[in-house]
Amino acid sequence: MRQFTFASCALYFLTGLTAISIGSVLPELLTYYHVSYTIGGRLIFVGAMGFLTGVLLTSWLNRRFHPKPLLTTAALLIAFAQFSILLLPPFPLFMALYFLNSAGSAAIGIVVATMFIEVFIGRQAVAMSYLEVAFGLGAFTMPLLASFFIAHNIWRYLFVITAVLAVVLALVWTRISYSKKVVDQGEPLDASGSSDAQRPLTANMKWIVLGLFAMIVFLYGGLEGSLNNFMSSIFIHYLHQAAYYASISIGIFWGAMVIGRAATAVIIRKLTYNAYLLINIIGTIISLVLFIVLKNALMGYIFVGTLGLMMSGIYSITLVYANYSIPNSAHLVTPIISGLSGLGSAIFPALTGLAIDRAGITLTLWYIVSIAVAYLIFLLVISQIRGGKSLQMLMKVKFWHRSRPAFAARDNSFK
Repeated sequence: MRQFTFASCALYFLTGLTAISIGSVLPELLTYYHVSYTIGGRLIFVGAMGFLTGVLLTSWLNRRFHPKPLLTTAALLIAFAQFSILLLPPFPLFMALYFLNSAGSAAIGIVVATMFIEVFIGRQAVAMSYLEVAFGLGAFTMPLLASFFIAHNIWRYLFVITAVLAVVLALVWTRISYSKKVVDQGEPLDASGSSDAQRPLTANMKWIVLGLFAMIVFLYGGLEGSLNNFMSSIFIHYLHQAAYYASISIGIFWGAMVIGRAATAVIIRKLTYNAYLLINIIGTIISLVLFIVLKNALMGYIFVGTLGLMMSGIYSITLVYANYSIPNSAHLVTPIISGLSGLGSAIFPALTGLAIDRAGITLTLWYIVSIAVAYLIFLLVISQIRGGKSLQMLMKVKFWHRSRPAFAARDNSFK
């Protein structure tokens, strides 16, 4: 299983690289093609639509084909797109290639996440944190490379790195094997999904809860997508930093993400999923507000770091929390959660690019804060439906000691 886990993390590292590649050099791309930030937002929208298309197609294929050929094909698709983007083709073709690249990344995310949910029973959050660390390392590495390439005016060659890595991983996955029956029971489990007694959910209520999870991950996708793709631009226009310094902000953000995701593997053994998400989304809101109010370059880099720490595990724990709340439905829940995250990454960044051009950078930043606040509101609704004691959890965080496997009691979902 070690080879399987390592190869899976390597694929997530690749998707981390590709997810940030365009955003890291977005100001240079817009200058090269002589287009506005509104058009840049549309580019991000096209990429996110590619991601959503990849989610929908892969969720269908994943039920009919073995994961290995799907992952190999997805890696080759990314390699083709990245090699082609290197040539800086006409902008409409560039957008089409970015669409294909995002579809390949979505396929990797869906297939690997579903495998992990099904293989690592009882410790999905711990296992998913490894994947998220790998993704974060890729997202952390890319802007640092971009800063170097931009400073030497060779930024277009950044795409060679991802293309070559994708080809290598496509070959690696022709030789990887795994089994859902071989699980190390000695590994530590997650904490229970809620520290409070949960109300039984009827079939209809499960669909409502799934819809609410889809809504919060839609909002989170928009939040992270806006920050990923416009962080450099925010530092350039709001804090007046040079382009190569501004791109470092993305590196700090993702460096903090990596640290936070590594810590999540330990924290989630003590904190419940709901408590973890409540604490981190509130920390995210506070970091964003202080970033806006203080408007200082040095403090800006510091709060980008705290922002990365707070946001580090939100997506993966939301995914695991949804699967925990609606057990035995990974092939349904995982694509829905991933798809809505991709849709949020499409719609909100497009609005962000438009807002920068029309409303200015300051109002745009408050708009980003409002996305995080909306996530908090819907999370509180989910918590109220499932346990009814969310507000008490904000006042006092309970640390759990495992007394029984978190997934001992299961039901047949959606019956």
